[in-house]
Amino acid sequence: MVTDLEGRPRKAMDKTALQAWAEEHSAGPVVSKPDRQLSLSSKLLRFPWNDAMAMAVASDADGKTRINAVLDAVALSVGQPGPGAATVHLMLGTGPGGAEEPAIREHLGAIGTLVTELTGTPEVHVWTLAPGEEPKRAAVSPPAFTTETPANWAKMLMTAAGKPVTGMASAIVAALKGRLSFALYPKLSSLKSAEPWQMRLDGLEIGRAGESGATLGLASKDLTKPNEPRVSWQKVVGPHPRHFTADQVDELVSFVDGLIGSWTHPDHPGAVLGHGQAEHALEAHILSGRLTLRTAAGPLQLAVPLRDGMLAAAQFPTLWGDVTRPARYLDALLADNEGQPWAVELKDQDAGGGHGAYLRHGIGQAVLYRHYIKSAHQLDPWFEHYGLDRTRCRAALAFPKAAPSTAKVIDRLCALAALYDVEVIEFQRPS
Repeated sequence: MVTDLEGRPRKAMDKTALQAWAEEHSAGPVVSKPDRQLSLSSKLLRFPWNDAMAMAVASDADGKTRINAVLDAVALSVGQPGPGAATVHLMLGTGPGGAEEPAIREHLGAIGTLVTELTGTPEVHVWTLAPGEEPKRAAVSPPAFTTETPANWAKMLMTAAGKPVTGMASAIVAALKGRLSFALYPKLSSLKSAEPWQMRLDGLEIGRAGESGATLGLASKDLTKPNEPRVSWQKVVGPHPRHFTADQVDELVSFVDGLIGSWTHPDHPGAVLGHGQAEHALEAHILSGRLTLRTAAGPLQLAVPLRDGMLAAAQFPTLWGDVTRPARYLDALLADNEGQPWAVELKDQDAGGGHGAYLRHGIGQAVLYRHYIKSAHQLDPWFEHYGLDRTRCRAALAFPKAAPSTAKVIDRLCALAALYDVEVIEFQRPS
């Protein structure tokens, strides 16, 4: 029995308990140090078990670490010397309830999608391990999305598709015409509020706008932190939200121009704004048509045309499991010239993530977004409204062109993406 430091039975298979179990049952060394070559973190225990390599993730790891471990386990298997293994084990530490615990329902649903959509080898066997018990093989499967959430979101999407941008919101769009970084985004949960439109600069939300009023406000718990976008926001806007009435559009525009100027690099005016949210900025360049992504078959276009200064396909909500929340927002929903939608996961490796696990996990996100779109039939009215065939959705991982020195890492990334029918798109960084 695995116990804590005081000899009491553990209530969950946290990392300490999981490592103790692995050291007792492993057929060889248990590795917990990071693997820099394969970009595997110390949260992932690796050891031989049950005639194959195993990767174990503790109960105290966050949900994305547990979900991403499917991609990491495959990378571990194919990264071993010699012929690729036919099987790799993924072990999930849990509480006493094992696979029945509500807290891991989303995790197991997402894992079911990633295991099922993997083609070729290795085959991933998923196990749960509760305190004081033997590992149990988990019968994972892709979620069918049976809750009311997809239907509710579909109604909101259709409402946003037909809701006109009027009044002060429209006047702000007209006054900021020519500022390519500015756009309105629909806030699906607030379409009936006084300020239903998010105002964004290269993807960063700077406030809300409506029929007769607007507010500049940065969603930050601590505006005093010494980094962007907070530093420029304090200088230009100040520490408190600013409210504007319909006769104060010019005043609002002056603040917006101040923010744009603060975040614009003088030598690279066409680059993304330097507000500290690089992925959102790339997303905005793509969804506004300033940056075109190209697949092997040709260029992708906007799935939803820009309308009245609004990017209607931005922040498209999805689910990863048969749950009601959390919403998992798709970076970019695009389309090809055959009416196939493309779920695109955007990454910016220069923003701190690097070329290893950060990009690898993006493959998994693209797969999960694609599965939701292809499976959630409740979305049909919205996709049909824009002439798109939901059931033919494709998936892609897109990021700025990698340096030649990372060629081997990118080759491994492309090989893994091919196992999931995910296209890898590299593009020139906006400058």
